[in-house]
Amino acid sequence: MEFREELENALLRIGLENPVLEIEMKPSGRLGGFVVSETFSEISQIDRQNMLWDGLEKILDEEKQLRIIALLTMTPAEVEDADSYD
Repeated sequence: MEFREELENALLRIGLENPVLEIEMKPSGRLGGFVVSETFSEISQIDRQNMLWDGLEKILDEEKQLRIIALLTMTPAEVEDADSYD
């Protein structure tokens, strides 16, 4: 299984409400992207990241975790707001 698919499956398993994932692989082989879920509503960015990484640490080994550049957490409303600036 390709690492991108493995990461997406791990993100789907951590219990987020209707997650939308936009994950990209960089030429270096490292991954980054966006995780959008209503679960993040009313939660600070630091708590979102803690929730996300607590889940990933239970599923992915340390070597795979180190291949993740960044995962930005947003709510659907935040995505809408960001899209309105285009």
